[in-house]
Amino acid sequence: MPTRPTERELDEFLTRGMSEVIVREDLRELLASGERRLRIKQGFDPTQPNLHIGHSVGLRKLRTLAEWGHEIVLIVGDWTTQIGDPTDKDDSRPMRSHDEVMANARTYLDQFHLVVPKDRSRVVFQSEWFGTFGLRDVIELASRFTVQQMLAREEFRKRQAAGTPIPIKDLLYPLLQAYDSVAIEADVEAGGTDQLFNLLAGRELQAMVGQRSQNIYVTHLLEGLDGERMSKSKPATAIWLTDPPNEMFGKVMAIHDDLMPHYFEWATEMPMDEVRGLLDGLATGNVHPREAKERLARQIVTELHSAAAANAAAAAFGRQFREGERPADIPEVRVPTDGATSIAVVDLLVRASLVKSKGEARRLVEQRGVKVDDALVELTTELPLTGRPVIQYGKRKYARITWS
Repeated sequence: MPTRPTERELDEFLTRGMSEVIVREDLRELLASGERRLRIKQGFDPTQPNLHIGHSVGLRKLRTLAEWGHEIVLIVGDWTTQIGDPTDKDDSRPMRSHDEVMANARTYLDQFHLVVPKDRSRVVFQSEWFGTFGLRDVIELASRFTVQQMLAREEFRKRQAAGTPIPIKDLLYPLLQAYDSVAIEADVEAGGTDQLFNLLAGRELQAMVGQRSQNIYVTHLLEGLDGERMSKSKPATAIWLTDPPNEMFGKVMAIHDDLMPHYFEWATEMPMDEVRGLLDGLATGNVHPREAKERLARQIVTELHSAAAANAAAAAFGRQFREGERPADIPEVRVPTDGATSIAVVDLLVRASLVKSKGEARRLVEQRGVKVDDALVELTTELPLTGRPVIQYGKRKYARITWS
């Protein structure tokens, strides 16, 4: 039988990092009673090979439920990923081959278990049921929903209002995700706020086929380094679960100060009393933002790696940025000489793919953000194509240039 959580544990579970719970009182009663083992489902589409710490907000909820004795089912969307979850962008997401999806999915398995214990969960691929789906099954599933229901989804409303196309395949995505809940007879489905429509569709479909409608909960979406929602499709602004400790620490130190409340509450397991104390200290000026952010970075690295790794990462960060020491593992970038004897620093930044454009390179140089072998450069600086110079571009990015 499942463990019965305390009232305080339930309160924190149902509020911390949570955006919405449907139906809150029903789910609370089921968890509080401990009378039966619930089957909790969460799906992930392997559109990219890695998961980021935004995913860990929901994964930690699953770990808590596993610790309480409930059944955790992680569904790898090897079929829905081929369609692509609709967005409000002008273009529909591209179709992906099954081979590409499966290659990404294989990397997910170990990453799931960085947070959710392997022995307390099971991983299921949608192909277990969709692999035998035929055209009749698709038509029967589609017959249970109306176009009007699908157009109620915010992403579709925006595209319809803008006059942009809505491919039929995009309308199928919520139906397929909804069927996952029927296939495994889920009691609870979890997801992010961007999944609410699909989760509700699962509730409806279960009721249509005579199953008990699942309760659902949606967690907040953590912001990335650019201040916008962290996304697998924006790898440069994400903090990955697989990031090495030093890189993870440095990325956390680079987030906007005003995101720290979200990170402390949603992206860590720091006790809420301690979180509130830190945030109160920030608000009153008794805690310096840098001190709080270092505490945050240590916490995240400790949880995903170890306390020893967090201490080492903090020390390396301090040496690099307070004492001016270069990192030990500077990536090497090969740059063709094309027969020349020198190159303008702006051209070098672009040719080495360290920046996206000449405009970005010029701005970086003008802001005194580029050094070559520890010496600041100017827009007029020309570099000889000799040796193996180290380029520092921005506060914490380095590259060692080799000429070819």
